[in-house]
Amino acid sequence: MHPILFKVGPITVYSYGFILAVAFLVSFFVAAFEARRKEISDDVVYDLILAAIIGGIFGARFFYVVANFDYFFKFPLQIFVIQEGLVFYGGLTGGIIAVLLVSLRKKIPVCKVADISAPCLALGGAIGRIGCLLNGCCYGKPSNLFWAIKLPHLSYHRHPTQVYDLLYNLLIFGIIWRTRKRIDRDGIIFWVYLFLYSIGRFFVEFFRVSRVVLLGLTGAQLISVCIFIISSIVLFKKYTYFSSSKS
Repeated sequence: MHPILFKVGPITVYSYGFILAVAFLVSFFVAAFEARRKEISDDVVYDLILAAIIGGIFGARFFYVVANFDYFFKFPLQIFVIQEGLVFYGGLTGGIIAVLLVSLRKKIPVCKVADISAPCLALGGAIGRIGCLLNGCCYGKPSNLFWAIKLPHLSYHRHPTQVYDLLYNLLIFGIIWRTRKRIDRDGIIFWVYLFLYSIGRFFVEFFRVSRVVLLGLTGAQLISVCIFIISSIVLFKKYTYFSSSKS
């Protein structure tokens, strides 16, 4: 755990924000590479990335504020202090809406843009969890396993859920990156990402300290179930349509 990287005079550089910036930067290069492969101009990519960053941060923070409304009602100025407190599914929602609006305005095929976003989301998500580990947030439940970690501000050794998230995001990125050229229909890669991520997030939540919302499941698990069902239906329909069109 190392929440502060360094200080330069009155300026404090927090590890969470720094790693988040690295995640966005790496995602930008991956998106630019994929966009060129799909013959989308760099200018459009810049607009899409900017929209994704703004929409993603806004959505992630908005979900977190809503989930912790009682605290932010008492301390409203803390809404603008982002040292931690970003909800991934909120960021995903905000980013999708922002990118969708830009894609429609510039008349870029939405499915093609979605496929470009998929590996960026996986790789950016993996890098972002390094920031969570350094910051000491998104931690797991107490554990006696030999790979359990001890965070200074918490009692007991705990599941390194940040590392679990990092690993399955890297796995998803590897699967998408290796198969993206074999799938010639736009839109499938993005739904594959959602399908795989929802599975990983659902199971990691069992080891993470999160508030139970309904039926013994956390909010992230309930969202994961919904995404799993929707992505399964979409992929099944796309597969059956593709198979029938080839026969």
